[in-house]
Amino acid sequence: MPFATKAIRDKARKRIAQRVQAGEPCALCGRPIDLSLRYPHRDSFTVDHRIATSMGGNDDYDSLRPAHNRCNRLRSNHPDGTVGRNSGALG
Repeated sequence: MPFATKAIRDKARKRIAQRVQAGEPCALCGRPIDLSLRYPHRDSFTVDHRIATSMGGNDDYDSLRPAHNRCNRLRSNHPDGTVGRNSGALG
C-alpha cells in the first residue's frame, strides 16, 4: 500500500537518508551513496522497497532501504525500468 500522504513519504525518505549519512551503503550493490548527487543522476539516492508496492509490499519503515537510482531501476519490476512514485530523491 502506498504512503498515505506526501508528508509521510518525505519523512520516511529523510529517515532512510539519515541511515546513509551514518554510513549505510546501497542495499543492492553495497557501494556508498553520495547524498549530494541530485535525482535523476544514476548514483543519486532513492528509497527501495524490499517488496515492491505493486507486488503487495508496504511502506512500513522496516520494508524500506537505501539504493542508488541506477540500482533501483535495474531491480524495477516495471517493463520500462522506471522506479515507482514512492522512490526518488529527497525534496
